[in-house]
Amino acid sequence: MAVFRRSKGDDGEQGGARRRRKTVDFDAGSAAILDVQIGEWVGSTRPRLGEVLLELGSIDPDELLRALQHQKNSPSTEGAARLGEILMELGSIDEVALAAGLANQFGVPLADLHMLSPDPEAIARIPEDLARRHRVFPVHVEDGRVYLASADPLNTDAIRELVDHCQSIGLMIGARGEIDRLLDQSYNALADHHEMVQAFELSNASMGIEAETETFQVDENAPVVKVVNQVLTQGVRSRASDIHLEPGEGFLRVRYRVDGAMTEAIRLPSIMGPAISSRIKVMSELNIVERRRPQDGQFSVRVDGRPIDVRCSVVPTVHGETIVLRLLDKSKTLLSMKELGMIPQVEEPFLRLASSPLGMILCTGPTGAGKTTTLYAALNEVNDPTKNTITVEDPVEYQFEGINQMQVTETGFDFATGLRGILRQDPDVILVGEIRDEETARIAMQASLTGHMVLSSMHAIDSVSALQRFMDMGIEPFLVASAINGVVGQRLLRRLCTTCMEPTQPKPAHVSVVAEFTGGQQPDTWFKPVGCHRCEHTGYRGRIGVYELLVMSERVRELVVNRATHAEITETAIEEGMRTMAVQGFQLVVDGVTTVEEVFRSVYAPSGMDDEPLALGPGPRALEPGDEALPAGPPGIPAPSDPTSAAAFPTGPAPTEPTQDPVQPAAGTVPPAPAATGPFPQAAEPFRPPVVSGHVVPPPFQPAQSAAAPSDDHLSEDLDPGEPDSGPTATVSDLTARREASA
Repeated sequence: MAVFRRSKGDDGEQGGARRRRKTVDFDAGSAAILDVQIGEWVGSTRPRLGEVLLELGSIDPDELLRALQHQKNSPSTEGAARLGEILMELGSIDEVALAAGLANQFGVPLADLHMLSPDPEAIARIPEDLARRHRVFPVHVEDGRVYLASADPLNTDAIRELVDHCQSIGLMIGARGEIDRLLDQSYNALADHHEMVQAFELSNASMGIEAETETFQVDENAPVVKVVNQVLTQGVRSRASDIHLEPGEGFLRVRYRVDGAMTEAIRLPSIMGPAISSRIKVMSELNIVERRRPQDGQFSVRVDGRPIDVRCSVVPTVHGETIVLRLLDKSKTLLSMKELGMIPQVEEPFLRLASSPLGMILCTGPTGAGKTTTLYAALNEVNDPTKNTITVEDPVEYQFEGINQMQVTETGFDFATGLRGILRQDPDVILVGEIRDEETARIAMQASLTGHMVLSSMHAIDSVSALQRFMDMGIEPFLVASAINGVVGQRLLRRLCTTCMEPTQPKPAHVSVVAEFTGGQQPDTWFKPVGCHRCEHTGYRGRIGVYELLVMSERVRELVVNRATHAEITETAIEEGMRTMAVQGFQLVVDGVTTVEEVFRSVYAPSGMDDEPLALGPGPRALEPGDEALPAGPPGIPAPSDPTSAAAFPTGPAPTEPTQDPVQPAAGTVPPAPAATGPFPQAAEPFRPPVVSGHVVPPPFQPAQSAAAPSDDHLSEDLDPGEPDSGPTATVSDLTARREASA
């Protein structure tokens, strides 16, 4: 029997919180009784949604009257949330406020899905197709009852089907956007990829790779087709901008780029690589036989009802073909200039430049920095019915009403060709998707100099580097200085997840670098990323842009004409008021939006940021330390008690100016050998007089040494000056006799 439970004492109570019952439960029984209980639930007396929202303070009377007038002009019977949807369209409330109003109107508990961690047991009770079809999310299981969050409490079809499947359910209210997010995070499209892999291996073993390659092109139920669809579906649900399929030695790795960072999704057996590559080539209309050259293509799919454009790039590598898929969700609305995150010091002059009748504006940055989004936002601002606006893009990502858009093809229609054709169409505003070569750059600059407004993008590290890239292409500096009005450099930084970020103690180096770029400012609280279910355990969710605008003033134009260096142009631009991307990035750290590590990763490359110098330990072949001290060296050399001290490595006495003329050796004598210059003075070789025609050449003259100066002849230290065969007056025969006696 179906039982619809009500809490006692709710009917007579007033007030938003007091009207909310503890629970609304439905239990399975006969179909007739279930219909009666559902009819009782739908026909219950309850206040109007507008009155509840007024009572909660979510709207004011004027907003309610405006929404009611809008509802009267376009009547609809699509459900109880219709008035709430109109209020959201008018911007009066958001999804969370609507969910709170419905929960108070129907007396149903409000599920806090923002902080909710998915319950695996509850998720296992509801199949993915059932949950997505009725847009419900299983919150938790209690005493065998599955409690579900729904955005529409009057969805009777959902109640019937869910009761039939789960036997016992509890109804809760949740925000629609939060339900969609949790469905994407909790139901992984790749969860059953192992079954597809096994099916592929079985079919491959029975038919061979060639047969599989031929059959999967038309068989939508083939395992490889399902795997490709699952990879695309999960990529869209994970908010990935790119999907990478990378073959390795024995595996095929699938990675997603989410918020600018790569994360590994799954690993497939390497035997599936050729089949997956061929399947994607068929979808992109590429040559499936060609596996030795790069190929580019594109195709369109629908994922969860959303149209997705996919750009495909195939490149041969050592282990197979690497495939990168760029995803473009066409259901997402274009961002306005207010939503880009530009600070007023950048947005206001940028809009003035975009409104100019002629000139060129460039957006620069690496791949995935949001250049096209900025160009579209600027194009949306300057779009005017009185102007003829034409674009040439690769590909056309968003379609504008009233704008003529062209797409580059591989049949010879490139940017330069399209730009030449545009100039014969009497344009006022021209958008060039990207400037890649000298021909396109020269035509674009000539267009800007002949009375057209040109918007384009270029790959460069910052705004100043774009000017030097033009000159590197071969464009004359005077042409660059005359044609360009301004250059925007931009990056995207990941935002800290507000659900899981935690306070932390900053590093001294981080404190100093933030103070250096923000004029001594510091965050009230330093935060670090932690990771939770909401941010996919990365600690970051969403991104924000940082921008720098280089305005081509007269001083900057003069520097460009004179081929000034990057540092000179940057310094002049900063003096004229340009705020660099690094300054804005560290300001976001002060505001608690992102972290210093994220600024280092995307914008600013520090040098020497270690907190303290590294102490290198002994290597694997280091000598064992001994117990005894090293023996003392020759006289005049200190013992190396400290290996790192300067005394352990003497370099000899510092040279001094001579106070008198040095004694010159007698004519015909051999000059003394130069002193040793190494770290340790070497013992002098004893003088061996040469024999010339039976005569012995006398030794060279040696000046007498003072008693204070130690002798450099360490071999003669043991000689007794009193003996006749020793000392500086000894003859060669005396020295020879002494050596023979000692031997």
